[in-house]
Formats: sequence, structure tokens, C-alpha cells
Amino acid sequence: MASTPLDILDNDILPRLPAKSLVRFKCVSKKWLALISSHEFILRHLDYALSSNSNQLLILTGNDGCLYSFNLDLPKTPAVKLPSFGVEPFVVGSCNGLVCIQSYRPCCLVLLNPSTGSYREIPSLLPPRRCSALNFGFGYDCNNDDYKVVRIVDRYPSMGFLGHQMDRIVHVYSSRANSWEVIERTSPQDSMGNRENGVLINNNLLHWKFWSLQEGKYQIRCFNLCEKQWTHDVPLPDYMGSIMHSANDIRDGLLDFGVLEGCLYLSTKNPQQPVIDIWVMHEYGVKKSWVKVFQISDSCVFGSLQVSPIAYDSLNHQILLRTANKTEHKVLWYDIKGETTKSAEINGVADCIWIDVCKGSLVNVPGGSQIRKSAQKDGKEGMSF
Repeated sequence: MASTPLDILDNDILPRLPAKSLVRFKCVSKKWLALISSHEFILRHLDYALSSNSNQLLILTGNDGCLYSFNLDLPKTPAVKLPSFGVEPFVVGSCNGLVCIQSYRPCCLVLLNPSTGSYREIPSLLPPRRCSALNFGFGYDCNNDDYKVVRIVDRYPSMGFLGHQMDRIVHVYSSRANSWEVIERTSPQDSMGNRENGVLINNNLLHWKFWSLQEGKYQIRCFNLCEKQWTHDVPLPDYMGSIMHSANDIRDGLLDFGVLEGCLYLSTKNPQQPVIDIWVMHEYGVKKSWVKVFQISDSCVFGSLQVSPIAYDSLNHQILLRTANKTEHKVLWYDIKGETTKSAEINGVADCIWIDVCKGSLVNVPGGSQIRKSAQKDGKEGMSF
């Protein structure tokens, strides 16, 4: 039996539309309200959103310390300010269209769907004392349908125990239980930087960079949210052979790692050559699948302490880059063929200090509340995606 035009609209066209449009379409009819709100439709829409090439960006600004969303495919459309939940926000990560935001004043964590306005404040843990590193990660436990946050604290020993090693405490928050639990308490043989958020692959595998004290080089370790434990180290390519003397010495060459087009990437610097190499792991966990996809020879990029590819514009053969050093942050377009950079202009944002991709979805925040519409109209908050 052939499908009717209404069936095609409901089953083939609506799931492909942006989440922001679908939120408005709930007002069209009771039928569409029920359809768009249904669990099956939300999952179908999420599948399309995750597989699309649309580049929805989350941006943290330096001038006002606010979060914005921006559609890179519609560069003339201004960026939209997102709801504010505190001062000095910091994005922990995004997963399935949900965003985990950390605020320092007050000290809290929030789960937010910027597309629907659904949010939930996470019960706070006490700020760690004598902390040398505090890092978070956010992802999804598909085995238990549970969004989780990981908090890793490296602490100095208390006064009077200076001969003791630093201890590491790993907490995991469950959105289903709405509570934290201690997963691990160890005396580590490695160290990690401060405010380095977990890099998410396959929704449930979080990765952090550690400096190995024994081997004198960086390692990338994986924490499995489904199993709530460290599972394996990611094999790294032979990007250079020199050894670092300390965690602050960049002669190891590893500047940054993250996710690009669904795969792990590394940005590395070899002091013997004035270039930044971008590597991509095409088959997760397989060392031989690391490929050096391109080199950046531009001098303004080479002088950076951090180089992060954010999105790939295949039409114009450009890579959106975020670079940083001790004094400034930049967002640049790098022309792969011409090997040149230019400033990436983001309409409505003057001072970008952090930027990343976040897909728009209709996924509900577990146990979430709805942002008040009156607050959205006061000019301080907005919705996007």
C-alpha cells in the first residue's frame, strides 16, 4: 500500500527538520504535539541529527562569559545567547544534544537541552581542597539508559603527610539515581592537567590525557561509562620520538586531542619542522588506523600551545580551528589547499575563547524542568538549534 502524503510528512520529512523548528511545530495540532513528543519520534530525529553534516556550534565568550549557539551553515544568522545558570560557565561536554555546563559561582553543574529548554541542576559535591587538578566528563550509558557525569580530582596530601603520594578520586553521577558515587580512590603514577574535559567517543567512552611519570610521555586513557571503570589506553601514532622532561614542556609534541567528524584526532608539533600535524584515528583502538590527514604550516598557528580542529567544510576544503596560547584565543579557517588561515567571523560574538560542535535534538533531560518563557524574553537568555 502506497504511503499517503501525510505519512511521508510525518515519517520522512518532520524527523529531518531542525529541533528548534519541531519545538514550534508542536503548536500546530494535537496530533503533531503527540507525534513530536513521542519517544519513537525523538529517537528517529536523533538518528538523523547525529548523521547529518550540519555544524551547530557552542561558543563561550570572553567579554561577557556567556554561552552562545551558532549555525555555521547559516553564517549570516546571529549567534543566540543560551540560558545562564551562573557566572563563569564552562562546558563539560555534549551528548545526544544535551549539554553539561559547569559554573563556578555558584559552584554547580547543569544538564541542558538548548533546543527544548529542558534542564536539570545536578546535586553539588563539595569543592575539593588541596586540589591540583579537577576534571569532568559527560556521556551516556546505553546499557542503563542513563546520562552520567564523571568527576576526577587529583589532591595533594594533607599537611603533616608530605611524604605521601597524591591521591585521585573518581566520582560518577547518575541522572537516573540523581546521585554521585565514588568509583575509585588511588595513588596515581601519572598526572593530568586542570580543567581538561573528557573526550567522548561512541557516547560512552570518555578519554583524558595523562602524563606518565614512568615512561616520560603522554598517554590517553579510556573510562567506560557502562562499566564505570578504566578499560584501556588508546594506542598513539609514532608522531615523534623526543622525550619530555616535565608535564609543562611541549617537546613531547602532543598539543591537543579530541573528536573530529566522529573520530579521535591528535594535533602534534615536531620542533624539527615548523608545522602542526593533524592525525585522525579512522578505526577506534587500532594504532595502524592513525592517518596524518593534513599539516598546518601557517606561522600564526605554529606558535600556539593548543590547536583544535572543530569542523570540516568539505565544500570549501577548510578546517575550523581553535588555537590558544598564554595570552589569547583565536578561531580560524584554515584553507587546506592554499595552506593559509583567516579569521573566522561569528555573527554576534566578539571574543570567542572556546568553541565546539553540538548536535540539536529533542532528547529530554532526565527529571528536567522547563526554562520559564518569561526568562527567555528578557533578552538575557535565548534558545537555538
